[in-house]
Amino acid sequence: MPASPKAFAALAERLSNTPDAVTRDMLLDRWLDYRDRATEWDAARWGFDPDRWCEHERAELVRRGRFETGFVHLDDTP
Repeated sequence: MPASPKAFAALAERLSNTPDAVTRDMLLDRWLDYRDRATEWDAARWGFDPDRWCEHERAELVRRGRFETGFVHLDDTP
């Protein structure tokens, strides 16, 4: 699913006002990313809470990581 139509509109405006070929190429790459990859906008439309996305999987990775030698907590999670 592509990104928000507003994102494409903003890119189209920037593309039409950019004389620099390098910047235009970068914006076209971003256009393809918006078209082909899921975004936070997609997640919200599908009902996913971005703060809880993959919460179970992240917790499992943290749990497994605690058994590694030299594990250092990088956040305040116990």
